[in-house]
This record gives sequence, structure tokens and C-alpha cells, in this order.
Amino acid sequence: MSRITQELLRKRAEHNEMMLTNLEEISIHQEELVKIENLDVYCRHLKILLLQNNIIEKMENLYKLRELEYLNLALNNIKLIEGIENCESLMKLDLTVNFVDLQNLEKSVQCLQKCRLKELYLTGNPCTDWQGYRNYVIGQVDSLHSLDGKEITHTERIKAKQMLPQLQKELIYAIEEEKIKEEQRIHEEKIRKEMNPNSEDKVAYTPETRKEMYLIQAKEKEQKERQRNPEKFKVKQETPIYMNDGRIRQCDEGGYKPQVNNWEDPENVIFKMNIPKYLDTSLVKVNVNPTYVSVRVKDKLTQIRLDEEVFSEKSKIQRSEITGELVITMPKVNPNEILKQIAERKKKEDQQKQQEQIKQLEIKQKQERQNLDLLIQKAQAKLTQQIDDDIPDLE
Repeated sequence: MSRITQELLRKRAEHNEMMLTNLEEISIHQEELVKIENLDVYCRHLKILLLQNNIIEKMENLYKLRELEYLNLALNNIKLIEGIENCESLMKLDLTVNFVDLQNLEKSVQCLQKCRLKELYLTGNPCTDWQGYRNYVIGQVDSLHSLDGKEITHTERIKAKQMLPQLQKELIYAIEEEKIKEEQRIHEEKIRKEMNPNSEDKVAYTPETRKEMYLIQAKEKEQKERQRNPEKFKVKQETPIYMNDGRIRQCDEGGYKPQVNNWEDPENVIFKMNIPKYLDTSLVKVNVNPTYVSVRVKDKLTQIRLDEEVFSEKSKIQRSEITGELVITMPKVNPNEILKQIAERKKKEDQQKQQEQIKQLEIKQKQERQNLDLLIQKAQAKLTQQIDDDIPDLE
């Protein structure tokens, strides 16, 4: 049995450069999955989710996928439609060949009433054997435009709503008949096994038998794959941190050309490494130690020995959202006092220089204001003289 892990999700997200945070479509079919998990943690922006042909038993952990538009759970072991009430964008749900029976039909319909679903596929489920199934669903779920690939007409919906009271009564009797048949089947199966425990006679198609069949097929498939491609199942060994002589290994397997600066800041060692900005941060693993820095990017190790000892627990790790650059600021255990004094002196000089520039700017602005005032005075005087000259003398 398989599980939906971060590793599996990245493997199926190769079309999106293995990034999960902005992934919109993923297909995880024929993986013998038994549970829906971790999608709400790593892939909240999914729009299309294809999980057909597994052995999933329950619709769960879907409520955070608010952008999900199409969910395919065909050929699974689903017995009840649930857990999609908060999937406000969901338009299409495919549950072809599952195990939704009449006993769970009413609860399933109640869940569908809280959704905005347009297309629903239930072909091959036990509930579809009931003659009133289609009209019952159409009469209850107003948002549906098509059921099992067949369009729902306005006339059909009106007719279904008129039949609904009678269908609800018929459903009660149909459920009782289904229970009796199921009890009879279980009893006959028990007798058959007691009389002939090694019999290979055909058994009823149930979630249990389907799960057993899938697990057997999965085991056979794995055995064949191991024989055909044994390299695939070998455990990949990560590059060791230490060399044979016990010293810290220095390497740059990803070719990211890291830089370490001990002099720019007298109190900190600065580590910088350019990582592609589109690479998901979850693929970057940083390990700061007192004497070295280790960074794994997609299993590629970059490791640098430090010339000065640092406080690993006080280190600050940042990554630029614009460029993707990784910056690690590591406080030194023994800061260089000489460099510290030089830095402080430079800081004071810079402050004095800045103050001098501000003072000169203020003087310049004051002079410009004075010049402007003088020009305004001259212009006013000239204008006054022109007005006096234009006025004729009175005799």
C-alpha cells in the first residue's frame, strides 16, 4: 500500500518543475493509495485532482482545496460522498465504479446539496441499480446539469421533484431489501469458506475483495519491477559530510558557487548562495554548525568550512523572494575587535559625511530661495514702472 507523501507529489509534479505551492493539476492513479492526505498541506491551489484506480476508502482532507474544480475518484472503494462541502469551486465529481449504496445515498445527497456541483458520475455504484436512483438525485440536487454523462432537462427536473415524496418512501423499502441481500450474501460466503476453505470460486465484488486483489497485484508488480530494474530499488546514498580522515568535506555538487564573507561585518560571517528563484524553498535544507555550513538543494550537497567559529543557534536564514538568493547570517563567537573598531570609525565618518552633505544642501536651498526672492522683487518693480509709464498725464 502506498501513501501520498511529499516525495510522491514531487515525482508527479515534474511538469511543474517539482514545485507544489503553485501546482494546479496532478494525477496519482494506480498507486494502490488507501488514503487522501497531505494535499491540503502541500497543494492548496489544485484545480484538477485525478486519483482514479486506487483503493481509497474515504473522501477526506479535501476541505482546504477551495480552488479544486475537478475531482476524479473513479475505481476506488468509496462508500459515502462526504468532505467536499467547502470545495466551493468544485464543478465535476467522478465516482464511477465505487461502492456508494442505497444505505449511504441519502447522506451522500445531503453533502451534494451543499456544493455547487454541475457534473456527477456514479455509474457502476450499487445505488444505481435502484430504479428511482436518477430521479431521486435530480430531485434533491438542484445545481446538477448532468448525471452520469446525461444532461438533465428542465422537464425532467420538474418531474423528479414531483416524484420525490414517493421516491423517499420507496428508498426506505429498497434499503431494507439491500440489507437482507447483504446479510444473505455474508452468510453464504461464510458457509462456503467453512465447507471448502481452499476454494478458488468467484467471490462477490466488495471493497474488501477489491482491496485484497489490488494488494496482490501490487506485490506481483513490485516483484517484476525488482527483477527488471534492480537499480531503481537501491537506496540512494547521500554525499557524506565528513571525509575519510574525519575533516569536513568541502563541495558544491549543484554548482551554485557559494560565497563566504568574514570581513564585511566584524560581528557576523555572511554566507550567500544563488538558488534559482522558481525552486521551491521546501527543496532547500540548511544545516548551520559552529565550524561549517551545509546546504542540500534537491539532494545536491553544498558544504563550506568556516574560518571562524559561529553561534549556530543564533544564525539567521533568509531567502529572497525576488532573486531566490539564500543568505545566512552567523554571529561570530569571537568577533574581530580591530575590524569592529574600523567599522565603527567608518560608520561615524559616513554619518559625518552625510550630515555635511545635508548642511551644504540646506545652504544651497537657502541661497536659491534668496535668489528667487530677489528675482521676484525685480520683476515686481519692473511691472510697477511699466504701469506708471502707461498712465497718461492729466492737464
